[in-house]
Amino acid sequence: RDNAIRALIVFFVVVALYLAFRFEWKMAVAAIVAVAHDIVITVGVYALTGFEVTPATVVAFLTILGFSMYDTVVVFDKVKENEATLGTVRGDTYSKMANRSTNQVLMRSLSTSLVAVLPVASLLFVGAGLFGALVLRDFALALFVGILTGAYSSIFVAIPLLAWWKEREPRYRALRERSEEQLARAGARVEAPIGEPEPAPEPEPEPEPAAARVPTAPTPPRPA
Repeated sequence: RDNAIRALIVFFVVVALYLAFRFEWKMAVAAIVAVAHDIVITVGVYALTGFEVTPATVVAFLTILGFSMYDTVVVFDKVKENEATLGTVRGDTYSKMANRSTNQVLMRSLSTSLVAVLPVASLLFVGAGLFGALVLRDFALALFVGILTGAYSSIFVAIPLLAWWKEREPRYRALRERSEEQLARAGARVEAPIGEPEPAPEPEPEPEPAAARVPTAPTPPRPA
């Protein structure tokens, strides 16, 4: 138990230092919170099911940490790349840029998680459940729960926490206020909806053409 806790602490410290060096310390904190969330959820599942924590479980926990951190680093790398585009789009804010970055890597993250969870699900439901391989059960359960939680924590925990934190900085707060002013001015310039169109005046009737005058023969004089 002590060795497992020590391994987790060392992992957190090393990852935080790397992310702080590679990106920034706020991203490092957001990533650590997301990974800690995955561990808490997995431990909660173990507590509910009553499974015994074995050395295989500790190995699975460390594997979960690496997988969850990989997804988070992929999203953070795209966010860091798109920071240079802030201010080039009208109404853009850090939160909108973070959402845009997440959408750009969303299918990649979901595909990676799906490919990773399929063999683990086979180990858990087929190997341990169907064939009774109890040795694989503890390892497969931790991996199955951790991969699923890691897939959504990098998107729904790390990114929202980072965006909320970054928009408290003066630079991005000013950008948000300026974007709101731009959107308000653009909305004010929109013309009010036009009412029903007035009916067009009826055209005046054209005058009928004058009848052609037929020349008549002169009347002969009467005899006296």
